[in-house]
Amino acid sequence: MKRLFGVFVSLFFVSGLGVLDALATDLIGAATISQTSETAAKAKIDAMNIARRQILFDVLSNYAEIEGLTELMDKTPDEDLIGFISAAGVSNEHISSETYSATITMDIDNDIVKKWLTLNEVKNWVPIAETAETFSMFVVLPNGISDWAELKRITAADNVDIDTIAIIGNQIFAKLPLSYRTKFTAAIRDAGWRFADNSGVLQVWR
Repeated sequence: MKRLFGVFVSLFFVSGLGVLDALATDLIGAATISQTSETAAKAKIDAMNIARRQILFDVLSNYAEIEGLTELMDKTPDEDLIGFISAAGVSNEHISSETYSATITMDIDNDIVKKWLTLNEVKNWVPIAETAETFSMFVVLPNGISDWAELKRITAADNVDIDTIAIIGNQIFAKLPLSYRTKFTAAIRDAGWRFADNSGVLQVWR
């Protein structure tokens, strides 16, 4: 018998509308998921599917007619939704024999979801993505604002501004110019930070 003991999801999204014009086309969300299944591997797969579906619906519900979006999401299988995510990051990951929990952040591909909604005749006003080349960064700050200030000083020394997209407790989702990535990772490594690439998202921590 399949064991599935429930899901806890906490979600935020950032579109940037009415906040910063520079962020007006960013469709980003995060969900904190705790999932139990037969194995940890199955629980992780289920958690990622749940997070992806929940983030897509809650973010796109601000840009599409709800009834049409709900109907379309209900009939779209999980595997078809994978291509709508351009980048994803994971933090606070905990794994046991049958349980997986993490905070999962996803960056939605504006152009793909807009085409999907339009082809399925769902009224929408999803903004077209900016063309500037940037990369996403998910930062865990054990010392809070002092850590963030240090990263800001590193980029400021190179005359580069960090675009802060969202703040989740002691974690920040931000963007930097793609051309600056190599220099930035070298600088933070020298300053004692660690980093890893996760599906295009740079995860940074101490």
